[in-house]
Amino acid sequence: MLKLYRRLQLVLFCLCIFIKLNSQTAANNSDILYWSQNHPLAFENFKGKPTQSDTTLREASPKMLTHKLGAIIKSIDVHLLTEHNKTTFTIQAGMEQSLSWIKDDGDTAELKHEQGHFDICEIYARILRRDIKNAKTLSEAKEIYEKTTADEEAEQDNYDKENTYQAGGIIDVWKEKISNRLKELEAYKDPIVTLFIDK
Repeated sequence: MLKLYRRLQLVLFCLCIFIKLNSQTAANNSDILYWSQNHPLAFENFKGKPTQSDTTLREASPKMLTHKLGAIIKSIDVHLLTEHNKTTFTIQAGMEQSLSWIKDDGDTAELKHEQGHFDICEIYARILRRDIKNAKTLSEAKEIYEKTTADEEAEQDNYDKENTYQAGGIIDVWKEKISNRLKELEAYKDPIVTLFIDK
């Protein structure tokens, strides 16, 4: 009876991880666009429609308003399959097209800016693929995922602070930084990671 109880606990734990890892990408799979080196973002990938509250952000002073010109809803999408003593992770940078938007069609500066966000998401997907190989259990894999996504969000915030629309959407320092990091992590571009763990 105790073995059955522990097995049920493990199944529930795996289900919780699966739900946690996929909570940001619960939209219809046909709506998800996965990052590709050969296919940069295009205006038609931004299918969402902004509202007035989407396009206006309140800054430090209540009297100072800044207008948002676009948004990309992206996340590191993780699917896992466990059978016997083997767990296969599929880790991809994904974008929800129906929730992502660019205010003005043809705004190439904004398109470049959002491409930078998507590229950063891919960098952290590669970091996750690299680091998750150190996990000995699914619990450790979940901790690595949570740390990686927290680090990604911090970098996304820094990217927004340092890139202005007057600079064409992305400044040269960030362009070079993103390009270099994608190259440095080239060995981890394959989305499939297999570990011999099942608990």
